[in-house]
Amino acid sequence: MKKHFKRFLPIVLTIIMVMLSAVGVQAQTIFRPDQVLTLYSANSKIYDPWKKAYAIANETPFNTDILMDQGVTGYKTSNISVVSLIPRKVQHKTAAALGTYTIRYMRAKKTGTVTLSYKVNNNTYKQKTTVRKYVNPLSTLKIGSLSLASKFKKDSTYTLSYEKYKNKELKLQIKTKGRWELSGVRYITSPKTSNSMGTWIPDGGTFKVTQKNCSLTAYVFDPKTKQSEECLIIFK
Repeated sequence: MKKHFKRFLPIVLTIIMVMLSAVGVQAQTIFRPDQVLTLYSANSKIYDPWKKAYAIANETPFNTDILMDQGVTGYKTSNISVVSLIPRKVQHKTAAALGTYTIRYMRAKKTGTVTLSYKVNNNTYKQKTTVRKYVNPLSTLKIGSLSLASKFKKDSTYTLSYEKYKNKELKLQIKTKGRWELSGVRYITSPKTSNSMGTWIPDGGTFKVTQKNCSLTAYVFDPKTKQSEECLIIFK
């Protein structure tokens, strides 16, 4: 009996190891933190550093925490009429070269809640996503002596004349409404050539209109609902 046991012991151990290995790579479902998107008007734009352009405000990159979404597959949305996932080509500069990649963008279409998901290796990642309406978060916005807060009632984007303000040093004054908090105001000289995050302008600070299509973006956040918005001024 002992001889038979010794003969079959390696086979038994192999079977056990295979079973343990299978358990070790068993697919998991991982839930990412909930997120909130803002449903902007069709006229609203945001500065998109991936596209290096003032792009549709209702399209924002889907964050998988993986650089350029390499190895990510199986993108899904539980309700395409609320949020769709759209492939977009973007450029990313590495130490070696400038490469073109395809990443997914979230396109907010109407208010509601969906579950977005994707796969990495054997794991499925899911994220609850809520779309909320845009509201004007600003009580005060002054560029020089010009009051602009009311201009953001329906749209999050407003255009000023570049020729009128060309080479002028302007003072920024900004205050938010209610629970809204100001995360910061960023000034960029050009969407196509800006390689950095631009310059952050504090309330009461000044900036100079140096190039056509330069812009200011106010980033605001509601800590209760977790909604964030971007209010953009472009000098055209």
